[in-house]
Formats: sequence, structure tokens, C-alpha cells
Amino acid sequence: MANSTDVQITLPTEPGQLSAAFEQAFNAGSLEAIQRLFDPNAMRVLAPGQYLTGEEMWKSAEQTLPDRLPVKLSVRHIYTVGDTALMICDYVHEGTGPDGTHQRVEGTAADILRRGADGVWRCLISNPPGTTRA
Repeated sequence: MANSTDVQITLPTEPGQLSAAFEQAFNAGSLEAIQRLFDPNAMRVLAPGQYLTGEEMWKSAEQTLPDRLPVKLSVRHIYTVGDTALMICDYVHEGTGPDGTHQRVEGTAADILRRGADGVWRCLISNPPGTTRA
């Protein structure tokens, strides 16, 4: 996956648009485009009870993004109250792994989105493990 810096994404003005924008940025391998879809105070949950924020979150993403398989997202539910939304989203990473074998990773994420003063919806808490137990 190349780290393309010239990926043009449409910033989401509705919470349901965030998943398509993220899928496009992720599959293009553009960390810069992904960062535009996250709140400045964002958190990424790695596993129940384990999370990263700030510079640590982006440094980790920069290291792992090139090895990630493409993702396909399917929104199951979005619940919105004011400028905050809960998005339940199924995901599938599928393709040929670094070792040449077919790989498939799937799950259900529970993410918190927030609308900024600019009207753009961004991810505040990225929680790919969803409801996984610790």
C-alpha cells in the first residue's frame, strides 16, 4: 500500500459519509487523508483497555499502514445526538498478506464521531475492537 499524499477525499458533512471517506483514504494508503478524518483529540483503541492518542497514535499508524490489507466498511447503525454520533460499522480486511498467503480479518467497530465547528464529522474515538471482551 503506497503512502499517497495527493488523495482527494470529500470531508463528511453527515456522519454516515465518514466511513466511505475513511475507506477511500485507507485503501489509498494516505495517512494525511486519514488524519483529516480524525478529531485533533482523537483516541484509537487497540484492544480493550489499550489505546493510543496524539503523536503515539499517528506514529503507530504510519508504521502499520503500509502492511494493512484493503478495508471494506459497512455501516450497521448510526445514532446521532447534536454534534456527537455513535457509529457501529462492520469491517473486512482481505487480500494477500506480506507472506503471500490469503488473509481475512473482520470485526465490528464502535466509533464515536464529533461534528466540528466547520461542520465536518470526524472520528473522536476509533474503536475497531467494538464490543470485544478484555
